[in-house]
Amino acid sequence: MNSDFATIDALKTELDAILPMGDADERRLWEKLRLEWNFHSNHIEGNTLTYGETVLLLLHGQTHGNHSLREYEEMKAHDVGIKHLRNLAADKSRLITPSDIRDLNKIILKEPFWKPTQTPDGHPSRAEVIPGEYKTLPNSVLTASGELFEYASPLEVPSRMQALVDDLEKSLGDRKHHILTIAAKLHHDFVLIHPFDDGNGRVARMLVNYLFLRENYPPIIVPTEQKRDYLTSLRLADAGELESLEAFLGKQLEKSLKLAVGAAKGESIEEPSDVEKQVTLFIREQNSKDKVNEPDDDVLQPFIDSSVRPFVKKLDTKMRTLAPLFSRISLMATNGNGELMLDINPASTPTLNVVRPQAKHSFSYSYLYYQSSAANAFTHRTKVEIEYKKEGYALNHDGKILISKPYSEPMLAEEIDGITSRILAKTFEAIRSKAGQVG
Repeated sequence: MNSDFATIDALKTELDAILPMGDADERRLWEKLRLEWNFHSNHIEGNTLTYGETVLLLLHGQTHGNHSLREYEEMKAHDVGIKHLRNLAADKSRLITPSDIRDLNKIILKEPFWKPTQTPDGHPSRAEVIPGEYKTLPNSVLTASGELFEYASPLEVPSRMQALVDDLEKSLGDRKHHILTIAAKLHHDFVLIHPFDDGNGRVARMLVNYLFLRENYPPIIVPTEQKRDYLTSLRLADAGELESLEAFLGKQLEKSLKLAVGAAKGESIEEPSDVEKQVTLFIREQNSKDKVNEPDDDVLQPFIDSSVRPFVKKLDTKMRTLAPLFSRISLMATNGNGELMLDINPASTPTLNVVRPQAKHSFSYSYLYYQSSAANAFTHRTKVEIEYKKEGYALNHDGKILISKPYSEPMLAEEIDGITSRILAKTFEAIRSKAGQVG
């Protein structure tokens, strides 16, 4: 037997032997799990409320910190979603349905909103997200290798969602697989469908916890600190290695089971990390008064690898199309280790490192000596910068911001193509204008 399975089974047996839990112990266990679940699942998706602010909001109805109203509202809506999910799991007379899953999405998103998108030809646009409604447009994600990973098409969604719950019913009926295997497959199958325009990650984690709660296990928490490991396990599952996702979920279930056993025995379930969260909150509040926070390396480097590298490669290719108009092109690139002068050629894309201390990448293109019969052949310079802040990144061209997002929303391939096309168009327009003046 898989050692992870054996550990989980032993802990579940231990927990079952000391149940039922006292009312007070059950309340303190659930309060802790509920708060952790709300905080981490939303934080993974870009919500910036701290753990302390989450506690203040959900337990006391008070707000603290400089956050958007939407961030407070989505945290409260997610809490309502957890309560609804708990009721669904308690009903052993039936299994969750696609309609129930749509209701979960409707609850956590709460109300329609507009989301930035792009047209097929790369122009900025927006689309309305309707909570609880399946997607009407294709969705995809840019992988770390720069490849575009397409989820199920809108036409496939209804049938694949029905197949998802049918497969869950079969797995629970024949009991041929361990609950971790069933949970990993359920999570991964849902992610492959990505049925909604927004909220898919939170609903995926809710589905896993629906399974655990229905089978009398405590819910798991996917810690925001382990987001990279979590996403890596999902990518490995894409490649057919479901065991990695099983192992990741197993570690979280082991932690929750140990917590439940401790609570059932009347032991303290206050972890050092809970106290540390409060200390971190206080320090952050004090430091933020005088200091601008920089993004963490474990957030910044994956973003650079998955978004910035493909962007720079695409930008370089497009900017080079103007080369025949000039005697020479040069690139001044600031990559965190000073400035590097490069001549444009296919191998000249600059090395991209985690940026310290400037907190940005800068790419200055110089088009030298317009090849014209005019005596005063001109030179044209243009600059593209990507600035990295604590809350997210911003990309600007000659000082005009083209995109600003949290790190949880990387640049997709279509977005990269659209932005670089706009930069090329603006640059070409400026050059053509200068050429008209000197011609």
